Formats: sequence, structure tokens, C-alpha cells
Amino acid sequence: MSQLIADNLFRIDGDRAVLQGSRRRSTGVVKFPAERPELFDADPDVQADIEPIDLPTEGTLFTFTSQQFPPPLPYKGHRSPEAFRPYIVGFIQLGDRVLVESLIIGVDAAELRIGQPMVSCTSTFETEAGESLLTYAFRPA
Repeated sequence: MSQLIADNLFRIDGDRAVLQGSRRRSTGVVKFPAERPELFDADPDVQADIEPIDLPTEGTLFTFTSQQFPPPLPYKGHRSPEAFRPYIVGFIQLGDRVLVESLIIGVDAAELRIGQPMVSCTSTFETEAGESLLTYAFRPA
């Protein structure tokens, strides 16, 4: 199995990627990626206010575009025009509180529609150095 692209970003549950977010107990604000309580070490009240949550694995397509050229750094994929492969990226609304930017797989851009149901999944990403990393993605439901 490939290495996860980042620690504490998502976990795998069957064929779904479960994104790991956070919620402020005092306000209900949900964030992804999750806020890390240890970054607020000077304020124990803030640390206690942050709770880890699993985000829904189903959502709706809020917007999307296709990436036709290599993005600027810190993009770690293939950058040469010969090796780069265009891909679709979009924002998925999960519940009523959070939009998540994500790779969209298993579909051509012409087949996507705003408001379309989407489900989380995983996809392998190959770096320019040839390393395979597992990342979260979404696909049509």
C-alpha cells in the first residue's frame, strides 16, 4: 500500500476516505484540515475548545475546474509537459458547514454538474521523484 500523503488528514474506511476535521465546541465552526490544539499551547481554553471530528463521506459538488498545466510549487507531481496529466479539482460541500477542496476522479469534466452527489474515495498520486502517495479524492455517487 502507498504511504499516506499526510498524517492526520484522513483515514481509510473500506472504499471511503474519512476526512479528519475539527469543530470548536464554543461556536460549532468546522475546519478541514483540522485545527491542532497543540498549536495553541499558550491558551488551554482554546485547546479544550477544539474537538476532532470525522467529516461526512458524502457531499455535493459546489464547483470544479480542470487543471490543464502543472501548478506552481509546492506541487510535487510531474512538472514536465510530457509527463503531466491534466486532472479535475473541485470543492465538495460536506454537510452544511464545510467546503473541502479535492481531486475529483472517475469522471470527465463534461459529465459533472454543480450540486451533483459525490462520495469520498482514495487515489494514488505519483510525485516527480517517483514516490507513490495515497490521497483522498471524491467521485460521483
